[in-house]
Amino acid sequence: MKNNLDLENFFPYQFSILAQQMSEYIAKIYSQQYGLSRFEWRVLAAIAQTPNITAKTIIAVTRLDKMQVGRAIAKLSDNAYLNQQAHKQDKRSITLALSATGETLYDEIVPKVKAQEKALLARLSQSERDAFIVLTKKLSGLLEQV
Repeated sequence: MKNNLDLENFFPYQFSILAQQMSEYIAKIYSQQYGLSRFEWRVLAAIAQTPNITAKTIIAVTRLDKMQVGRAIAKLSDNAYLNQQAHKQDKRSITLALSATGETLYDEIVPKVKAQEKALLARLSQSERDAFIVLTKKLSGLLEQV
């Protein structure tokens, strides 16, 4: 082959592997202890961060596809974690907020995932952590412009 791609040194490949590893590392908490999928957790967290959010906005914020968000909303609703109501301006749309049960679940999970994140990042120096965050946000911003 003429144009060989060295995956070990190809940044997009390595970054996707890192993202998957990070998701699996954090998912141990909400998956094993609470039975939530990665998509359900992301949707729950998005709703907690922005109450009265629409599914369309969740799709934009989480970068999940419509079907993943729809299934997560259905499962979270079935488990009484969400409240749904008609959008005030667009009656065809529904806004979502956490129910009291959903808030309790979220409040239980957040300290645990933050501790998991902290344990992982503790293996990096403060300057490495700061640089990683700055560079990740910079790359994300650059990709938004493309």
